[in-house]
Amino acid sequence: MEWVLDFFEQYSGPLLIGSLALNLLTIIFLIINMGMISNLKERYRKLVRGTDGKQIEGILFEHMDKVDEVYQRLNQMESQIDVFNNRLSFCVQRMGIIRYNAFDDTGSDLSYSIALLDENNDGIILTGIYGRIETVSYAKPVKNGVSNYSLSVEELQALERAKANALDRVDLKSNRSTRQVG
Repeated sequence: MEWVLDFFEQYSGPLLIGSLALNLLTIIFLIINMGMISNLKERYRKLVRGTDGKQIEGILFEHMDKVDEVYQRLNQMESQIDVFNNRLSFCVQRMGIIRYNAFDDTGSDLSYSIALLDENNDGIILTGIYGRIETVSYAKPVKNGVSNYSLSVEELQALERAKANALDRVDLKSNRSTRQVG
């Protein structure tokens, strides 16, 4: 046991300096640790703000439930958009009109032919022929951009204008715009 006392007596200076260095190093690590804990506390406060002291697990479960609700609503909206897009394809999307004089003895281009087509080039051609004595109007069906009835030059022009007047269609799922031309 005496050799321990001799050892401490002989090396007391370096042992004191070494222990002071270790204490200083411990204090430095303690300060760094306190700064990190303070940062974590601040982040935790931001994370749980407005939760009235709930545990983090409860907050995460509540958040996941909200995310699931939003996901379900998104799926419902996407299916509604699909239904609307399907219905829209059958609506009038293309129109061509020609005004003209059907007879030499009338003026002001009172006769007309209007082609109304959907996305698939199905629809009708409405024609109104104005004369001094009578006015006649009639409709001819169009399927895939063609009519089974013979068409006048003006009706053909209205049909071609309608085919060329395709609306821009936006594909919401891929987020790109495509030009639909008959």
